[in-house]
Amino acid sequence: MRITRGDLKALLERINRATGHPVAAGGQEPDGKWSASVGTYVLDWAYGGVRLCQLCNESGGERDITQRSTKAETYQRMHAFLAGIEAQTSQGARI
Repeated sequence: MRITRGDLKALLERINRATGHPVAAGGQEPDGKWSASVGTYVLDWAYGGVRLCQLCNESGGERDITQRSTKAETYQRMHAFLAGIEAQTSQGARI
């Protein structure tokens, strides 16, 4: 099965919803400045690969969740990440 950007974006939306974070990476403040949605998961595309990251501050700083790899490999890692989140929430643990 070929994994597309759309597949990754749909899975990313599921991860953000499962963790209670906004789906949008950020938005414009009333003063015109852009502000990131801290805690939101995003995809980082570079060098022909992609990785899952999480926004850490309002300026858009990111921490890596997965290593950069192909779309298919990242898709598998994101599914594993989501399965872990769902396992925790089904046991009543808080994230």
